Amino acid sequence: MKQTQQQTKLSESSEKASIEETKNENEDISDDNEDIADKLLARIEAKRVEEEKNAALKISEPSNKIPKSKKPNRQKLRKARKAAEMAELQREAENEAKNQPNMKEVEREKIIDIVTMMGLSIKETDYKELRRKTAAYMRENPDDFIPFLPTKDDGKCSPEQFSKYCDELENTAVWGGQLEIIAISKAFKLPVHVIQMNSPLMKISDDEFLNKEPIVISYHRHMYGLGAHYNSLRKI
Repeated sequence: MKQTQQQTKLSESSEKASIEETKNENEDISDDNEDIADKLLARIEAKRVEEEKNAALKISEPSNKIPKSKKPNRQKLRKARKAAEMAELQREAENEAKNQPNMKEVEREKIIDIVTMMGLSIKETDYKELRRKTAAYMRENPDDFIPFLPTKDDGKCSPEQFSKYCDELENTAVWGGQLEIIAISKAFKLPVHVIQMNSPLMKISDDEFLNKEPIVISYHRHMYGLGAHYNSLRKI
């Protein structure tokens, strides 16, 4: 009986020891798991801190570091804005021109009215011969014209410049104004009358060539886009 009780106590002691040992093992495993979790959390926290630090560095970069590609974009915007402004100005000019009278037609009608009242009509003439005689007279009398001819440098017209001026008058489509009309009057020894819109009749050399039939021409400022134009007039 005693032996049986002793065996029972030994068995209970052995079980207690086994339970205690298992408990200790479980505690060790739990401690290990806690260490692993702590390490993982530490890594996660370190990664988060690093990411926040990098983000802060990006935000704190100097704002004056503008990419080079933005400068051309601003230039393109300025050019586009300027082009739009020019297009708008052109549209406004076109609209304004539409609302204005056709000066070429107005001038033509008024000159025709004047010419008709005077019993004249527009006639074509041999302009080449007219130019040749006009230029020849100017070359023969340079002192009558050089002081009144304009130059690019606003100085006195040189003999070389005057010679070139006469050559262009004779051989090209360039034309002048009152000086050339005076030269025509002198070359043909006739007075010249000029009809123009909204102006009185301009008479040249009437007092010099008395009682002679005048050469009558019409002055057109708006007939051609290249500049003023003169037409010869004849009696109907």
